[in-house]
Amino acid sequence: MNILMDEGIELIKNRVEQAVALIQRLKEENENLKKKISSLEDEIQQLKQETKQMRDERSAIKEKINTAASMLDQVDLENMLEKLADEVSEETKNGKKKER
Repeated sequence: MNILMDEGIELIKNRVEQAVALIQRLKEENENLKKKISSLEDEIQQLKQETKQMRDERSAIKEKINTAASMLDQVDLENMLEKLADEVSEETKNGKKKER
């Protein structure tokens, strides 16, 4: 009976040691996962900041493009008016020459 008790105690002792070892491994894994989560959260925050910066830069670029396009439209309009004025002036000169 003593042998059976010793074997039972030894079996329980082994299982407790295995459980303690498993708990230790799980604690280490948990700590590693916490570190990884923290690192990923930092990376996500950085990516969010970079995304916001890129959006702001894109908006500024679009605004500059629109301003430049508007300026080009105005230059084109001025060129068209100059050409029209030149054509009218030319026609007027030609018309006066024909009347003489």
